Amino acid sequence: YVIIFLFAAWSRKSLLDRIASGAPKISDIEWNDRNTIKYPAYAIAAGLVAGMFGIGGGIVKGPLMLALGVHPAVASATSAAMILFTSSTATMCYMIFGLLVYDYAIACFLVGFVATLSGQTIMTLLMKKYGQRHSYIAFSIGVVVAISAVCMTIESVIAIGV
Repeated sequence: YVIIFLFAAWSRKSLLDRIASGAPKISDIEWNDRNTIKYPAYAIAAGLVAGMFGIGGGIVKGPLMLALGVHPAVASATSAAMILFTSSTATMCYMIFGLLVYDYAIACFLVGFVATLSGQTIMTLLMKKYGQRHSYIAFSIGVVVAISAVCMTIESVIAIGV
């Protein structure tokens, strides 16, 4: 943890020095003394919540990035990348320990691929028809998070046996 803390402190100092020197803006987020503490703390909290509930960090951090002012297309792509690495790592762990049910994994992969292709196609059509409104992306992230919350609640109620 000491190495991580030292790296974080060095990164914060480097970022603040860059801003103080008048260098060009490097992100959508407005970085300052306060935000260099607040936003990483939010990311840590989001990671802890994702870990406690067993969900990918992308599902939690996607809405967090939108709240921080990150462009919706960037938030969506970053969230998808986090989910890809989380699910790939979990799949590899199951394969290594011989616990992967291959027919179930193939079915999940195909459903995910078709859903992603459909969602991307629909989003592209909406953007072409109604202009480059990024609210569609933000709305779709919200819908996915809401559906995930409802499904997790139903699963928990069934597991408890209420």
